[in-house]
Amino acid sequence: MSENQPKHLMLMFTVGPVQSFIEAARKTEDLWMGSYILSYLVATAMKQVQGEGIEIIYPAVGTEPPFEFWRENFATPSFPNLFLAIGSGISQNDLVTRTKKAENSAKSEFASMAKRVLDEAFDTWRKTYVEELYNRQIPDFFDVYWVITEESDRDYGDWYAYTASSLAAVKNCRTFKPTSEFGRKCSLDGIREILHKKKGKNEREQSENAMEWWGNFAERKPQFCRSREALCAVSLTKRMGRHYLRTQSVFKNEFQKEFSSGSLSFPSTSEVATASYKEQILCKPDALDVYTKLCTEVKKLRQSDDVEANIPHVNPLPKIKCPLPNNVDGEWLYEETYNDSYLERYYNIDVFNQKNQIKHCKDLRGELVGLLGGEPGKYYAAIALDGDDIGEKIREAKSQKQHAKRSKRLINYSKKARRIVEEEHLGKLTYAGGDDLLALANLKDLLPILKKLREKFPKFTGASAGVCIAHNKMPLGDVLKHARRMEKEAKKVDGKDAFGIALFKHSGNISEMVTKWEYGDLEVLTIGMKLIELLDDDEISKRFLYTFRDAFKKLIGDDGKLVKGLPPILVKEEFKRLIERAYKKKGQEFDNTHKEAISETINLLPPRITPFSDYLSFLEIINFIARESK
Repeated sequence: MSENQPKHLMLMFTVGPVQSFIEAARKTEDLWMGSYILSYLVATAMKQVQGEGIEIIYPAVGTEPPFEFWRENFATPSFPNLFLAIGSGISQNDLVTRTKKAENSAKSEFASMAKRVLDEAFDTWRKTYVEELYNRQIPDFFDVYWVITEESDRDYGDWYAYTASSLAAVKNCRTFKPTSEFGRKCSLDGIREILHKKKGKNEREQSENAMEWWGNFAERKPQFCRSREALCAVSLTKRMGRHYLRTQSVFKNEFQKEFSSGSLSFPSTSEVATASYKEQILCKPDALDVYTKLCTEVKKLRQSDDVEANIPHVNPLPKIKCPLPNNVDGEWLYEETYNDSYLERYYNIDVFNQKNQIKHCKDLRGELVGLLGGEPGKYYAAIALDGDDIGEKIREAKSQKQHAKRSKRLINYSKKARRIVEEEHLGKLTYAGGDDLLALANLKDLLPILKKLREKFPKFTGASAGVCIAHNKMPLGDVLKHARRMEKEAKKVDGKDAFGIALFKHSGNISEMVTKWEYGDLEVLTIGMKLIELLDDDEISKRFLYTFRDAFKKLIGDDGKLVKGLPPILVKEEFKRLIERAYKKKGQEFDNTHKEAISETINLLPPRITPFSDYLSFLEIINFIARESK
């Protein structure tokens, strides 16, 4: 059959790298923008492929233009880095032509984005060393791979499997272009050379000249660069990408309306960590009055050149419907933010001449803490969730129609995930592309978010999640790495459908656990939420968990299991004894709700949550959430 004759064809198209690009981040906006750029490039490519005779099966766009499909939730990256299309009644040459156009379009869109960013950052950059760096770092940064296969005599599942394996083979045969990166490396990725206009006589001189420029840039554009940061062309495009979105993207009108030029597009880790505290502020008129004054006075702080410090308005988490007046980032609720060296380094504030104003702001913060009866939380959680064996489940599809149906369920799940994370709870989606998502959550709502995300996942397969609970000052890249690592640990569980949590305390202590979502009628997250409620009500002393741990830690082997021969009943009875001793209502029995929570917690002991060290970590993590989210 001629290549010009109509055929039934399958196209699989992917853009990468993914995780290394997205997770090279020091700020949450870097993380969000990395996801956004990838989704935007995939949508750009899909737009070029679509046309008569082509249907996008995954994601479930069908024949609807991808940007229109995305427009409803334009601020949430919604497309995976891979799409699959079916061509009916078109020639192979026609589809190849469209696909090549899609590849060129995706790469040229990223190049245009980078050029627009460089135009904004540099007064002139053409015919300087910046242009050489641009040509080295941008045009071939993204790898685009695609394959087209013909249906032949295969059934649909085999056809899909053959196409997927063919794409994998193409990726394995990719060519590597030798590159040389000199001098100081990018603050985000640590790989590529930082942007600067002039080559020095030697590496030291070149680095000094570059850092002098970046120091000036940080003063001119503090919203895009902090002191002592220096970026390559790729990372600067991520950091300043929202400028492109507001001026030249398909969604420029939506972005201009949603985000003023002085607003941050994505909440910081400290904003996520303090979200429940800000909810409390809204519920107390006297506290709201003090917070309003604090925000006003913080924005009066001045830099060393006697101009106002660039302290932007920050959009709170979406669930906080009532916009806080002049809302500033959550870090201004922390006492340590008012440290002189911190204010000088990150905001260039003239701490000597602004001493009284700084003290005034600090006093208002102290008054707010007094009104609310405690300090704001400093910890948050990163959640990575991914469907189990999605490729296998798609291969089980008997037809294009069934595949499209499953894809539709996954895209609908993305919409449900946004409602769960952002509308119903204190969280923010970084990415939701169907079978996987990445989100940030306030500790108060972490377990309810996890529980609902799993419950609403499409029923044709399971899902596994990884969570990292961390202090808001822990490097974001490390937090994401550990969330992904815990997701991988969860996927090692037999039968999967599991989750893992890693808790990194600021003190350096680490607790990790991996478990199934449920064991029969015992739902782990529900039990954890009941236990948190029991601890929150101050019905029992939180110390009992540490007493229980200390009683058995010498009986745990290197494999995390209790020594052989130790009767399980002994562990259960000791847990029961300690928790009853910790019950604060002396002389009274537990009520039925508390009895149920305690009984179910005991029933999670190995062989359910196993090994025993993971069970102890489960208790410690629950205790920590109860304490930090109160």
